[in-house]
Amino acid sequence: MNNYSLFTDASLNPELKVGVGGYLIVPESFIKTPSNLIKISELDEILVLRRFENTSSTKLEIQTVLWALEEYCIGSTISGSGKLHIYSDSQCVEGLLPRRARLESNGFHCRGGSRLLKNASLYGKYYEFHDRLKFEVTKVAGHTRSHSRNTVQRIFSFLDQKVRKALKLGKWCHS
Repeated sequence: MNNYSLFTDASLNPELKVGVGGYLIVPESFIKTPSNLIKISELDEILVLRRFENTSSTKLEIQTVLWALEEYCIGSTISGSGKLHIYSDSQCVEGLLPRRARLESNGFHCRGGSRLLKNASLYGKYYEFHDRLKFEVTKVAGHTRSHSRNTVQRIFSFLDQKVRKALKLGKWCHS
């Protein structure tokens, strides 16, 4: 049984409401590699980027995770086996699982209100994926000093840099 790690990150231009999301999927064994032995060229080969329009920072982070999970499920033979661990620097992505019972009991409405949460449909999809894949989520500290990075932080830093650069240069793979 193979376990996998999914790294996701996003970068937004708030004025244009346009962002780029990116992900990397690596075997869990890759995470055990000492950070100084990770070859950036290997990560470059598996990096996937996508542009999102009419979005916000929170929405973009969730959209990116959902897109990556869809790709994981439909585009790969790896989705049927093992466990999946998600790494993200998004507080929202990390906080959705602990908030699930309250959000669902309120029907994805604001506390005591009748207004539906902006990202209610995205939250619902996230929970559907969790029910199906039983993934774990770890929040990664973003922007750590390079000399103190462990393997997870090094991989995430690579992804963060690539996503930011893609947004800045207007380059991405999917649309």
